[in-house]
Amino acid sequence: MRTRRWLLGDLVIPQDILDDVDAHAREAYPGESCGLLSGPAGDPRAITSGRRVANLADRYHKLDPETYPRTSKDAYIIDGMLMQRALEDGDAGGVPVKVIYHSHCDCGAYFSKEDQLVAAPDGTPVLPVVYLVTSVRAGGVVDDHKLFVFKDGEWVEGPFLVADRPSMM
Repeated sequence: MRTRRWLLGDLVIPQDILDDVDAHAREAYPGESCGLLSGPAGDPRAITSGRRVANLADRYHKLDPETYPRTSKDAYIIDGMLMQRALEDGDAGGVPVKVIYHSHCDCGAYFSKEDQLVAAPDGTPVLPVVYLVTSVRAGGVVDDHKLFVFKDGEWVEGPFLVADRPSMM
């Protein structure tokens, strides 16, 4: 099995990609945005592209509110088939998905108990990714970003840098 060093964090995210994550959070508000960040396998720290994906939380809630009591206001759901294809295509092309991002509305950038449960339902991460959470507030104010990694059996804040250089988006 290939080592996925990006799971330790210490990623370098170009400013233009982070700007798009922020714009996505503003556009989705008062719902949560979500998406994927990828980068070359040969450079584990590098993020070179972002992909916005639809948050299906409202759709699932409308179809089955008992099973899915939360809406996009406080949850995100990414299509499982889309996620699987993105992971497989990224690995095959040498540009794996390294980060799942989502926003929190009118609260801080933290990895909630629900986020942790979805990411690691049995205490072990389901996907080989880390998580970027963006805080967006009324008026389109983005006031925080935090990256979360799984270390020693728990989700902790991990380091990342924002690079001035443009991505290859």
